[in-house]
Amino acid sequence: MPELIELSPENLDHAKWQQLDQKSMPVLSVKQIRALEQAAFAHIDSFLLMQAAGVRSALKIVDQIVHSKTHSPPCLVLAGPGNNGGDACIVAGELKRKGLQVNLLQVSDGKTGSKDRMQAVLWALAHGVQPMEFEPDMPLPDIDTGTVIIDGLLGIACDRSPQGAIERLIRHVNAHHHKAWVYALDCPSGLNCDTGSAPGAAVQAHTTFSYLACKHGLLSEQGKDLCGELWIDTLNCDALLDTGPHTAELGMFVHAVSRLDQLQHLPKRGHQHHKGSFGSIAVLGGQQGMVGACVLSARTALMLGCGRVALTLLHEADMHLPDVQRQGQSPFLDLIFPEIMNKGLESNLEFADTAVIGPGLGQSEEALNMVHALLEHDKGLDMVWDADALNLLAANSVLRARLQHYRRKHRSKNLVLTPHPLEAARLLQSTTEMIQADRVKAAQSLASQFDCTVVLKGTGSLVCNSNQIEINTTGGPALATAGSGDVLAGAVAAMLGQGLDEFKAASFAVYLHGLSLEPLAGEREGLYVSHASEIAGRMKAWLNHLLGQSARRNGQLP
Repeated sequence: MPELIELSPENLDHAKWQQLDQKSMPVLSVKQIRALEQAAFAHIDSFLLMQAAGVRSALKIVDQIVHSKTHSPPCLVLAGPGNNGGDACIVAGELKRKGLQVNLLQVSDGKTGSKDRMQAVLWALAHGVQPMEFEPDMPLPDIDTGTVIIDGLLGIACDRSPQGAIERLIRHVNAHHHKAWVYALDCPSGLNCDTGSAPGAAVQAHTTFSYLACKHGLLSEQGKDLCGELWIDTLNCDALLDTGPHTAELGMFVHAVSRLDQLQHLPKRGHQHHKGSFGSIAVLGGQQGMVGACVLSARTALMLGCGRVALTLLHEADMHLPDVQRQGQSPFLDLIFPEIMNKGLESNLEFADTAVIGPGLGQSEEALNMVHALLEHDKGLDMVWDADALNLLAANSVLRARLQHYRRKHRSKNLVLTPHPLEAARLLQSTTEMIQADRVKAAQSLASQFDCTVVLKGTGSLVCNSNQIEINTTGGPALATAGSGDVLAGAVAAMLGQGLDEFKAASFAVYLHGLSLEPLAGEREGLYVSHASEIAGRMKAWLNHLLGQSARRNGQLP
Protein backbone atom coordinates (compact mmCIF):
# COMPACT_ATOMS: atom_id res chain seq x y z
CA MET A 1 0.00 0.00 0.00
CA PRO A 2 1.57 3.35 -0.98
CA GLU A 3 2.34 5.54 2.01
CA LEU A 4 0.91 8.65 0.37
CA ILE A 5 -2.65 7.49 1.12
CA GLU A 6 -2.82 5.45 4.30
CA LEU A 7 -6.12 3.76 3.48
CA SER A 8 -6.81 0.03 3.48
CA PRO A 9 -9.73 -2.39 4.03
CA GLU A 10 -8.64 -2.58 7.66
CA ASN A 11 -9.09 1.13 8.44
CA LEU A 12 -12.21 1.97 6.44
CA ASP A 13 -13.99 2.89 9.66
CA HIS A 14 -11.20 5.13 11.03
CA ALA A 15 -12.81 8.46 10.18
CA LYS A 16 -11.28 11.81 11.09
CA TRP A 17 -14.33 14.00 10.84
CA GLN A 18 -13.61 17.72 11.11
CA GLN A 19 -15.75 20.81 11.35
CA LEU A 20 -14.69 24.10 9.89
CA ASP A 21 -13.84 25.97 13.07
CA GLN A 22 -11.75 23.12 14.44
CA LYS A 23 -9.02 23.24 11.83
CA SER A 24 -8.02 25.45 8.91
CA MET A 25 -8.61 23.61 5.67
CA PRO A 26 -8.78 24.02 1.89
CA VAL A 27 -12.13 24.63 0.23
CA LEU A 28 -12.16 23.33 -3.34
CA SER A 29 -14.09 23.82 -6.54
CA VAL A 30 -15.64 20.86 -8.31
CA LYS A 31 -12.82 20.95 -10.87
CA GLN A 32 -10.22 20.82 -8.10
CA ILE A 33 -12.05 17.96 -6.37
CA ARG A 34 -12.09 15.97 -9.62
CA ALA A 35 -8.36 16.53 -10.02
CA LEU A 36 -7.81 15.43 -6.43
CA GLU A 37 -9.84 12.26 -7.09
CA GLN A 38 -7.75 11.44 -10.15
CA ALA A 39 -4.56 12.00 -8.17
CA ALA A 40 -5.88 9.62 -5.50
CA PHE A 41 -6.81 6.96 -8.05
CA ALA A 42 -3.16 6.86 -9.13
CA HIS A 43 -2.29 5.56 -5.67
CA ILE A 44 -5.32 3.58 -4.55
CA ASP A 45 -8.28 1.59 -5.85
CA SER A 46 -11.21 3.94 -6.49
CA PHE A 47 -13.73 1.58 -4.91
CA LEU A 48 -11.78 1.67 -1.67
CA LEU A 49 -12.37 5.42 -1.49
CA MET A 50 -16.08 4.87 -2.13
CA GLN A 51 -16.16 2.24 0.61
CA ALA A 52 -14.41 4.56 3.05
CA ALA A 53 -16.88 7.38 2.33
CA GLY A 54 -19.89 5.11 2.73
CA VAL A 55 -18.74 3.14 5.77
CA ARG A 56 -17.58 6.22 7.67
CA SER A 57 -20.81 8.10 6.91
CA ALA A 58 -22.92 5.16 8.07
CA LEU A 59 -20.98 4.87 11.32
CA LYS A 60 -21.34 8.61 11.94
CA ILE A 61 -25.10 8.28 11.39
CA VAL A 62 -25.30 5.30 13.75
CA ASP A 63 -23.34 7.22 16.38
CA GLN A 64 -25.81 10.09 16.19
CA ILE A 65 -28.81 7.75 16.24
CA VAL A 66 -27.54 6.12 19.43
CA HIS A 67 -27.66 9.50 21.15
CA SER A 68 -31.14 10.35 19.84
CA LYS A 69 -34.58 9.54 21.24
CA THR A 70 -35.21 6.99 18.49
CA HIS A 71 -32.52 4.32 18.78
CA SER A 72 -33.61 2.20 15.81
CA PRO A 73 -35.41 4.38 13.26
CA PRO A 74 -36.31 3.24 9.74
CA CYS A 75 -33.76 4.33 7.12
CA LEU A 76 -34.65 5.46 3.60
CA VAL A 77 -31.60 5.53 1.34
CA LEU A 78 -31.92 7.34 -2.02
CA ALA A 79 -29.26 6.38 -4.57
CA GLY A 80 -28.88 8.21 -7.88
CA PRO A 81 -27.22 6.86 -11.03
CA GLY A 82 -23.72 8.24 -10.38
CA ASN A 83 -20.99 7.48 -7.89
CA ASN A 84 -22.82 9.50 -5.25
CA GLY A 85 -25.44 6.76 -5.53
CA GLY A 86 -22.64 4.27 -5.00
CA ASP A 87 -21.74 6.01 -1.73
CA ALA A 88 -25.39 5.68 -0.74
CA CYS A 89 -25.42 1.93 -1.47
CA ILE A 90 -22.38 1.47 0.78
CA VAL A 91 -24.16 3.44 3.51
CA ALA A 92 -27.25 1.25 3.11
CA GLY A 93 -25.22 -1.94 3.49
CA GLU A 94 -23.39 -0.71 6.56
CA LEU A 95 -26.59 0.52 8.24
CA LYS A 96 -28.17 -2.88 7.59
CA ARG A 97 -25.11 -4.58 9.05
CA LYS A 98 -25.62 -2.49 12.19
CA GLY A 99 -29.12 -3.91 12.56
CA LEU A 100 -31.20 -1.04 11.20
CA GLN A 101 -34.23 -1.36 8.91
CA VAL A 102 -33.11 -0.11 5.49
CA ASN A 103 -35.10 0.69 2.37
CA LEU A 104 -32.83 1.40 -0.64
CA LEU A 105 -34.41 3.21 -3.61
CA GLN A 106 -32.38 3.56 -6.79
CA VAL A 107 -32.93 6.01 -9.63
CA SER A 108 -30.97 4.83 -12.65
CA ASP A 109 -32.38 7.29 -15.24
CA GLY A 110 -31.56 4.64 -17.82
CA LYS A 111 -27.84 4.80 -17.00
CA THR A 112 -25.69 1.76 -16.33
CA GLY A 113 -23.42 3.44 -13.82
CA SER A 114 -19.69 3.09 -13.32
CA LYS A 115 -17.92 -0.10 -12.31
CA ASP A 116 -17.62 1.24 -8.76
CA ARG A 117 -21.31 2.12 -8.71
CA MET A 118 -22.27 -1.43 -9.72
CA GLN A 119 -19.85 -2.90 -7.19
CA ALA A 120 -21.50 -0.80 -4.49
CA VAL A 121 -24.86 -2.41 -5.30
CA LEU A 122 -23.26 -5.82 -4.80
CA TRP A 123 -21.92 -4.60 -1.45
CA ALA A 124 -25.45 -3.65 -0.39
CA LEU A 125 -26.84 -7.00 -1.54
CA ALA A 126 -24.10 -8.87 0.32
CA HIS A 127 -25.18 -7.12 3.52
CA GLY A 128 -28.85 -8.04 3.11
CA VAL A 129 -30.19 -4.92 1.39
CA GLN A 130 -32.47 -5.46 -1.61
CA PRO A 131 -32.38 -2.36 -3.86
CA MET A 132 -35.60 -1.28 -5.53
CA GLU A 133 -35.70 0.77 -8.73
CA PHE A 134 -37.82 3.90 -8.39
CA GLU A 135 -39.72 4.54 -11.61
CA PRO A 136 -41.25 7.92 -12.53
CA ASP A 137 -44.82 6.65 -12.22
CA MET A 138 -44.34 4.87 -8.88
CA PRO A 139 -45.94 6.17 -5.66
CA LEU A 140 -43.59 8.06 -3.40
CA PRO A 141 -42.22 6.19 -0.36
CA ASP A 142 -43.77 6.62 3.07
CA ILE A 143 -41.76 8.75 5.46
CA ASP A 144 -42.74 8.26 9.08
CA THR A 145 -41.77 10.47 12.00
CA GLY A 146 -38.16 9.79 12.98
CA THR A 147 -37.15 8.32 9.61
CA VAL A 148 -33.49 8.72 8.71
CA ILE A 149 -33.14 9.76 5.05
CA ILE A 150 -29.82 9.43 3.23
CA ASP A 151 -29.52 11.59 0.13
CA GLY A 152 -27.18 10.13 -2.50
CA LEU A 153 -29.13 11.26 -5.56
CA LEU A 154 -26.83 13.73 -7.34
CA GLY A 155 -23.75 14.72 -5.30
CA ILE A 156 -21.40 17.45 -6.53
CA ALA A 157 -22.14 17.03 -10.24
CA CYS A 158 -25.36 19.09 -10.26
CA ASP A 159 -25.24 22.19 -12.47
CA ARG A 160 -28.86 22.30 -13.62
CA SER A 161 -32.34 21.83 -12.21
CA PRO A 162 -33.12 18.23 -11.21
CA GLN A 163 -35.79 16.61 -13.36
CA GLY A 164 -38.14 13.63 -13.36
CA ALA A 165 -38.01 11.06 -10.59
CA ILE A 166 -35.09 12.75 -8.84
CA GLU A 167 -36.96 16.05 -8.61
CA ARG A 168 -40.04 14.25 -7.25
CA LEU A 169 -37.97 12.56 -4.56
CA ILE A 170 -36.22 15.79 -3.56
CA ARG A 171 -39.53 17.61 -3.15
CA HIS A 172 -40.95 14.64 -1.25
CA VAL A 173 -37.99 14.64 1.16
CA ASN A 174 -38.31 18.38 1.74
CA ALA A 175 -42.04 18.07 2.41
CA HIS A 176 -41.22 15.70 5.30
CA HIS A 177 -38.09 17.51 6.45
CA HIS A 178 -39.74 18.57 9.71
CA LYS A 179 -40.35 15.00 10.93
CA ALA A 180 -37.34 13.14 9.48
CA TRP A 181 -33.57 13.52 9.76
CA VAL A 182 -31.87 14.10 6.41
CA TYR A 183 -28.21 13.29 5.72
CA ALA A 184 -26.66 14.46 2.44
CA LEU A 185 -23.65 12.58 1.08
CA ASP A 186 -20.96 14.95 -0.22
CA CYS A 187 -23.52 17.64 -1.11
CA PRO A 188 -27.30 18.18 -0.87
CA SER A 189 -28.73 17.03 -4.20
CA GLY A 190 -29.72 19.96 -6.40
CA LEU A 191 -27.07 22.31 -5.01
CA ASN A 192 -24.41 23.67 -7.36
CA CYS A 193 -21.22 22.90 -5.45
CA ASP A 194 -19.29 25.72 -7.09
CA THR A 195 -21.70 28.62 -6.71
CA GLY A 196 -23.85 27.59 -3.76
CA SER A 197 -26.97 28.26 -5.81
CA ALA A 198 -29.84 25.84 -6.30
CA PRO A 199 -31.23 26.24 -9.83
CA GLY A 200 -34.27 24.11 -8.99
CA ALA A 201 -35.35 21.70 -6.27
CA ALA A 202 -32.61 20.97 -3.73
CA VAL A 203 -32.50 18.74 -0.67
CA GLN A 204 -32.74 20.54 2.66
CA ALA A 205 -30.34 18.49 4.77
CA HIS A 206 -29.90 18.48 8.51
CA THR A 207 -26.33 17.14 8.14
CA THR A 208 -23.94 16.99 5.19
CA PHE A 209 -20.85 14.77 4.94
CA SER A 210 -18.26 16.25 2.59
CA TYR A 211 -15.53 13.93 1.28
CA LEU A 212 -11.87 14.70 0.44
CA ALA A 213 -12.36 18.41 1.20
CA CYS A 214 -14.98 21.06 1.77
CA LYS A 215 -16.51 22.56 -1.38
CA HIS A 216 -17.16 26.21 -2.25
CA GLY A 217 -20.90 25.78 -2.62
CA LEU A 218 -21.36 24.40 0.88
CA LEU A 219 -20.25 27.76 2.32
CA SER A 220 -21.86 30.11 -0.21
CA GLU A 221 -25.31 31.46 -0.98
CA GLN A 222 -28.07 28.86 -0.44
CA GLY A 223 -25.51 26.18 0.35
CA LYS A 224 -25.05 27.26 3.97
CA ASP A 225 -28.77 26.81 4.63
CA LEU A 226 -29.16 23.62 2.60
CA CYS A 227 -26.25 21.63 4.02
CA GLY A 228 -27.13 22.02 7.72
CA GLU A 229 -24.42 20.76 10.05
CA LEU A 230 -21.26 20.20 8.00
CA TRP A 231 -18.67 17.47 8.58
CA ILE A 232 -15.58 16.87 6.42
CA ASP A 233 -13.44 13.72 6.09
CA THR A 234 -10.42 13.73 3.78
CA LEU A 235 -10.58 9.91 3.39
CA ASN A 236 -6.89 9.77 4.33
CA CYS A 237 -5.95 11.84 1.27
CA ASP A 238 -4.51 14.79 3.22
CA ALA A 239 -1.05 14.40 1.71
CA LEU A 240 -2.44 14.86 -1.80
CA LEU A 241 -3.58 18.37 -0.91
CA ASP A 242 0.10 19.27 -0.46
CA THR A 243 1.63 17.21 -3.26
CA GLY A 244 -1.19 16.71 -5.76
CA PRO A 245 -3.20 18.94 -8.09
CA HIS A 246 -1.48 22.27 -7.49
CA THR A 247 -1.13 23.09 -11.15
CA ALA A 248 -1.32 26.44 -12.89
CA GLU A 249 -4.63 25.67 -14.61
CA LEU A 250 -6.34 24.80 -11.31
CA GLY A 251 -5.26 28.01 -9.59
CA MET A 252 -5.04 28.72 -5.89
CA PHE A 253 -6.89 26.78 -3.27
CA VAL A 254 -9.34 28.79 -1.20
CA HIS A 255 -8.90 28.26 2.55
CA ALA A 256 -11.27 28.36 5.50
CA VAL A 257 -9.42 29.55 8.59
CA SER A 258 -10.17 28.14 12.06
CA ARG A 259 -10.72 30.24 15.16
CA LEU A 260 -7.39 29.14 16.60
CA ASP A 261 -5.57 30.37 13.49
CA GLN A 262 -7.61 33.59 13.43
CA LEU A 263 -6.34 34.24 16.94
CA GLN A 264 -2.88 34.59 15.39
CA HIS A 265 -4.21 37.75 13.68
CA LEU A 266 -5.18 39.46 16.92
CA PRO A 267 -3.74 42.97 17.23
CA LYS A 268 -0.98 43.23 19.81
CA ARG A 269 -1.79 45.41 22.82
CA GLY A 270 0.89 45.94 25.47
CA HIS A 271 1.18 48.07 28.61
CA GLN A 272 3.79 50.22 26.90
CA HIS A 273 1.43 51.25 24.11
CA HIS A 274 -0.40 54.58 23.90
CA LYS A 275 -3.16 55.95 21.68
CA GLY A 276 -0.68 56.77 18.96
CA SER A 277 0.28 53.08 18.83
CA PHE A 278 -3.16 52.04 17.64
CA GLY A 279 -3.68 54.20 14.61
CA SER A 280 -5.28 57.52 13.68
CA ILE A 281 -8.23 57.01 11.36
CA ALA A 282 -9.97 59.47 9.07
CA VAL A 283 -13.53 58.58 8.01
CA LEU A 284 -14.50 60.50 4.88
CA GLY A 285 -18.03 60.77 3.51
CA GLY A 286 -21.38 61.75 4.94
CA GLN A 287 -23.49 63.49 2.34
CA GLN A 288 -26.64 65.19 3.58
CA GLY A 289 -28.93 62.59 5.14
CA MET A 290 -26.20 59.92 5.24
CA VAL A 291 -24.04 61.03 8.15
CA GLY A 292 -25.05 57.88 10.06
CA ALA A 293 -22.95 55.69 7.74
CA CYS A 294 -19.78 57.61 8.67
CA VAL A 295 -20.73 57.55 12.34
CA LEU A 296 -21.09 53.76 12.26
CA SER A 297 -17.64 53.34 10.70
CA ALA A 298 -16.04 55.77 13.13
CA ARG A 299 -17.72 54.26 16.21
CA THR A 300 -16.75 50.75 15.17
CA ALA A 301 -13.13 51.74 14.64
CA LEU A 302 -13.00 53.19 18.17
CA MET A 303 -14.77 50.21 19.75
CA LEU A 304 -12.34 47.80 18.10
CA GLY A 305 -9.26 49.45 19.53
CA CYS A 306 -7.98 52.16 17.21
CA GLY A 307 -6.34 55.10 18.99
CA ARG A 308 -8.04 58.13 17.45
CA VAL A 309 -10.82 58.80 14.92
CA ALA A 310 -11.80 61.98 13.09
CA LEU A 311 -14.69 62.54 10.70
CA THR A 312 -14.70 64.71 7.61
CA LEU A 313 -18.29 65.17 6.45
CA LEU A 314 -19.54 66.58 3.18
CA HIS A 315 -22.49 68.19 4.97
CA GLU A 316 -22.66 69.22 8.61
CA ALA A 317 -25.66 71.54 8.60
CA ASP A 318 -29.24 70.41 9.24
CA MET A 319 -28.28 66.98 10.61
CA HIS A 320 -30.78 66.95 13.45
CA LEU A 321 -30.31 63.37 14.62
CA PRO A 322 -30.93 63.42 18.40
CA ASP A 323 -28.31 60.79 19.24
CA VAL A 324 -25.47 62.54 17.42
CA GLN A 325 -26.11 66.28 17.32
CA ARG A 326 -28.15 69.02 18.93
CA GLN A 327 -30.37 70.94 16.58
CA GLY A 328 -28.46 73.50 14.59
CA GLN A 329 -25.10 72.56 16.12
CA SER A 330 -22.02 72.95 13.93
CA PRO A 331 -19.51 71.46 13.70
CA PHE A 332 -20.78 67.93 14.04
CA LEU A 333 -20.57 66.28 17.47
CA ASP A 334 -21.36 62.66 18.33
CA LEU A 335 -22.91 62.91 21.79
CA ILE A 336 -22.67 59.15 22.38
CA PHE A 337 -19.03 58.96 21.25
CA PRO A 338 -17.60 62.44 21.89
CA GLU A 339 -14.13 60.95 21.35
CA ILE A 340 -14.79 61.18 17.62
CA MET A 341 -13.22 64.36 16.33
CA ASN A 342 -14.44 66.58 13.53
CA LYS A 343 -11.85 67.90 11.08
CA GLY A 344 -11.61 69.59 7.72
CA LEU A 345 -10.39 67.43 4.85
CA GLU A 346 -6.78 68.61 4.64
CA SER A 347 -6.41 68.64 8.42
CA ASN A 348 -7.78 65.11 8.65
CA LEU A 349 -5.46 63.76 5.95
CA GLU A 350 -2.49 65.25 7.82
CA PHE A 351 -3.76 63.77 11.09
CA ALA A 352 -4.51 60.23 9.90
CA ASP A 353 -2.46 57.20 8.94
CA THR A 354 -5.53 55.25 7.75
CA ALA A 355 -8.55 56.48 5.81
CA VAL A 356 -12.00 55.00 5.29
CA ILE A 357 -13.63 56.49 2.20
CA GLY A 358 -17.16 55.85 1.00
CA PRO A 359 -19.71 55.45 3.82
CA GLY A 360 -22.56 57.83 3.09
CA LEU A 361 -20.40 59.54 0.46
CA GLY A 362 -22.85 59.75 -2.43
CA GLN A 363 -21.80 60.30 -6.01
CA SER A 364 -21.94 64.08 -6.33
CA GLU A 365 -19.21 66.28 -7.78
CA GLU A 366 -18.28 67.22 -4.22
CA ALA A 367 -17.95 63.54 -3.33
CA LEU A 368 -15.72 62.91 -6.34
CA ASN A 369 -13.53 65.87 -5.35
CA MET A 370 -13.13 64.38 -1.86
CA VAL A 371 -11.88 61.09 -3.30
CA HIS A 372 -9.44 62.87 -5.61
CA ALA A 373 -8.16 64.94 -2.67
CA LEU A 374 -7.39 61.72 -0.78
CA LEU A 375 -5.41 60.34 -3.71
CA GLU A 376 -3.56 63.59 -4.34
CA HIS A 377 -2.35 63.98 -0.78
CA ASP A 378 1.43 63.57 -0.72
CA LYS A 379 1.71 61.66 2.57
CA GLY A 380 0.04 58.47 1.45
CA LEU A 381 -2.35 56.58 3.72
CA ASP A 382 -3.54 53.06 4.33
CA MET A 383 -7.04 53.01 2.85
CA VAL A 384 -10.35 51.17 3.01
CA TRP A 385 -12.67 51.85 0.07
CA ASP A 386 -16.34 51.06 0.53
CA ALA A 387 -19.81 51.86 -0.80
CA ASP A 388 -20.02 54.96 -3.05
CA ALA A 389 -16.25 55.31 -3.27
CA LEU A 390 -16.38 52.02 -5.18
CA ASN A 391 -19.28 53.22 -7.33
CA LEU A 392 -17.36 56.39 -8.22
CA LEU A 393 -14.32 54.26 -9.03
CA ALA A 394 -16.40 52.07 -11.33
CA ALA A 395 -17.90 55.02 -13.18
CA ASN A 396 -14.82 57.20 -13.59
CA SER A 397 -11.83 56.07 -15.64
CA VAL A 398 -9.77 59.10 -14.54
CA LEU A 399 -10.28 58.14 -10.90
CA ARG A 400 -9.35 54.55 -11.67
CA ALA A 401 -6.09 55.67 -13.31
CA ARG A 402 -5.40 57.98 -10.38
CA LEU A 403 -5.80 55.13 -7.89
CA GLN A 404 -3.46 52.91 -9.89
CA HIS A 405 -0.88 55.73 -9.95
CA TYR A 406 -1.31 56.14 -6.19
CA ARG A 407 -0.63 52.43 -5.67
CA ARG A 408 2.59 52.64 -7.68
CA LYS A 409 3.71 55.71 -5.75
CA HIS A 410 2.88 54.34 -2.30
CA ARG A 411 3.79 50.67 -2.59
CA SER A 412 4.20 50.23 1.16
CA LYS A 413 0.66 51.40 1.97
CA ASN A 414 -2.28 49.06 2.47
CA LEU A 415 -5.43 49.13 0.34
CA VAL A 416 -8.61 47.14 0.98
CA LEU A 417 -11.73 47.27 -1.21
CA THR A 418 -14.98 45.94 0.31
CA PRO A 419 -17.56 45.55 -2.50
CA HIS A 420 -20.82 43.67 -2.33
CA PRO A 421 -21.70 41.71 -5.51
CA LEU A 422 -23.42 44.64 -7.28
CA GLU A 423 -20.48 46.96 -6.60
CA ALA A 424 -18.10 44.25 -7.80
CA ALA A 425 -20.15 43.91 -10.98
CA ARG A 426 -19.87 47.63 -11.63
CA LEU A 427 -16.12 47.60 -11.05
CA LEU A 428 -15.69 44.67 -13.45
CA GLN A 429 -18.27 45.93 -15.96
CA SER A 430 -20.20 42.75 -15.43
CA THR A 431 -23.49 41.65 -13.86
CA THR A 432 -24.36 40.49 -10.37
CA GLU A 433 -25.34 37.11 -11.82
CA MET A 434 -21.91 36.67 -13.42
CA ILE A 435 -20.15 37.69 -10.20
CA GLN A 436 -22.14 35.17 -8.17
CA ALA A 437 -21.56 32.45 -10.77
CA ASP A 438 -17.80 32.59 -10.07
CA ARG A 439 -17.12 34.61 -6.94
CA VAL A 440 -13.53 33.38 -6.67
CA LYS A 441 -12.67 34.58 -10.17
CA ALA A 442 -14.36 37.95 -9.52
CA ALA A 443 -12.43 38.50 -6.28
CA GLN A 444 -9.15 37.55 -7.95
CA SER A 445 -9.84 39.87 -10.89
CA LEU A 446 -10.47 42.83 -8.59
CA ALA A 447 -7.41 42.09 -6.45
CA SER A 448 -5.24 41.91 -9.56
CA GLN A 449 -6.73 44.97 -11.25
CA PHE A 450 -6.30 47.26 -8.22
CA ASP A 451 -3.23 45.58 -6.67
CA CYS A 452 -4.93 45.26 -3.31
CA THR A 453 -6.85 43.03 -0.92
CA VAL A 454 -10.51 42.58 -1.78
CA VAL A 455 -13.37 41.59 0.50
CA LEU A 456 -16.16 40.31 -1.75
CA LYS A 457 -19.06 40.41 0.67
CA GLY A 458 -21.95 37.97 0.81
CA THR A 459 -22.62 34.51 2.19
CA GLY A 460 -19.14 33.05 2.46
CA SER A 461 -17.37 36.40 2.07
CA LEU A 462 -14.08 36.06 0.18
CA VAL A 463 -10.86 37.79 1.23
CA CYS A 464 -8.40 37.82 -1.65
CA ASN A 465 -5.09 39.22 -2.81
CA SER A 466 -2.73 38.11 -5.55
CA ASN A 467 -1.21 35.34 -3.41
CA GLN A 468 -4.01 33.89 -1.28
CA ILE A 469 -7.75 33.66 -0.87
CA GLU A 470 -9.89 32.80 2.14
CA ILE A 471 -13.59 32.11 2.56
CA ASN A 472 -15.20 33.28 5.76
CA THR A 473 -17.19 30.76 7.77
CA THR A 474 -18.89 33.05 10.32
CA GLY A 475 -22.00 35.17 9.93
CA GLY A 476 -25.68 34.81 9.21
CA PRO A 477 -28.86 36.60 8.11
CA ALA A 478 -28.62 39.17 10.92
CA LEU A 479 -25.76 40.84 9.03
CA ALA A 480 -28.19 41.73 6.25
CA THR A 481 -29.12 45.09 7.73
CA ALA A 482 -28.52 48.75 6.87
CA GLY A 483 -25.10 49.93 7.98
CA SER A 484 -23.58 46.48 8.39
CA GLY A 485 -21.08 47.22 5.62
CA ASP A 486 -20.15 50.54 7.24
CA VAL A 487 -19.38 48.67 10.46
CA LEU A 488 -17.17 46.24 8.54
CA ALA A 489 -15.27 49.08 6.84
CA GLY A 490 -14.56 50.64 10.25
CA ALA A 491 -13.44 47.26 11.58
CA VAL A 492 -10.94 46.76 8.74
CA ALA A 493 -9.55 50.26 9.37
CA ALA A 494 -9.21 49.53 13.09
CA MET A 495 -7.13 46.44 12.35
CA LEU A 496 -4.95 48.34 9.88
CA GLY A 497 -4.44 51.08 12.47
CA GLN A 498 -3.26 48.51 15.00
CA GLY A 499 -0.57 47.21 12.70
CA LEU A 500 -2.06 44.27 10.81
CA ASP A 501 -1.19 44.03 7.12
CA GLU A 502 -4.05 44.48 4.68
CA PHE A 503 -4.86 40.78 4.18
CA LYS A 504 -4.79 39.91 7.89
CA ALA A 505 -6.73 43.05 8.76
CA ALA A 506 -9.45 42.22 6.24
CA SER A 507 -9.56 38.54 7.14
CA PHE A 508 -9.83 39.12 10.88
CA ALA A 509 -12.35 41.95 10.56
CA VAL A 510 -14.61 39.83 8.34
CA TYR A 511 -14.31 36.90 10.73
CA LEU A 512 -15.11 39.09 13.76
CA HIS A 513 -18.02 40.71 11.91
CA GLY A 514 -19.65 37.30 11.47
CA LEU A 515 -18.62 36.07 14.91
CA SER A 516 -20.66 38.89 16.46
CA LEU A 517 -23.82 36.90 15.75
CA GLU A 518 -22.72 33.91 17.82
CA PRO A 519 -23.75 33.57 21.49
CA LEU A 520 -21.68 35.51 23.97
CA ALA A 521 -20.99 34.28 27.51
CA GLY A 522 -24.27 33.71 29.32
CA GLU A 523 -26.34 33.65 26.12
CA ARG A 524 -28.08 30.54 24.87
CA GLU A 525 -28.86 31.83 21.40
CA GLY A 526 -27.05 33.94 18.85
CA LEU A 527 -28.57 36.71 16.75
CA TYR A 528 -31.03 36.12 13.93
CA VAL A 529 -32.21 39.74 13.72
CA SER A 530 -30.00 42.69 14.59
CA HIS A 531 -28.96 46.20 13.60
CA ALA A 532 -25.58 47.66 12.73
CA SER A 533 -24.91 49.44 16.04
CA GLU A 534 -25.58 46.23 17.97
CA ILE A 535 -23.29 44.29 15.63
CA ALA A 536 -20.46 46.75 16.32
CA GLY A 537 -20.97 46.45 20.08
CA ARG A 538 -20.91 42.68 19.93
CA MET A 539 -17.76 42.77 17.82
CA LYS A 540 -16.13 44.71 20.66
CA ALA A 541 -17.31 42.13 23.20
CA TRP A 542 -16.01 39.25 21.09
CA LEU A 543 -12.67 40.99 20.48
CA ASN A 544 -12.20 41.45 24.23
CA HIS A 545 -13.09 37.78 24.75
CA LEU A 546 -10.56 36.64 22.14
CA LEU A 547 -7.86 38.94 23.53
CA GLY A 548 -8.49 37.44 26.96
CA GLN A 549 -8.25 33.91 25.57
CA SER A 550 -4.98 34.79 23.89
CA ALA A 551 -3.57 36.37 27.03
CA ARG A 552 -4.43 33.29 29.11
CA ARG A 553 -2.94 31.00 26.47
CA ASN A 554 0.28 33.02 26.52
CA GLY A 555 0.46 33.06 30.31
CA GLN A 556 -0.29 36.78 30.63
CA LEU A 557 -3.43 36.12 32.72
CA PRO A 558 -4.18 33.46 35.36
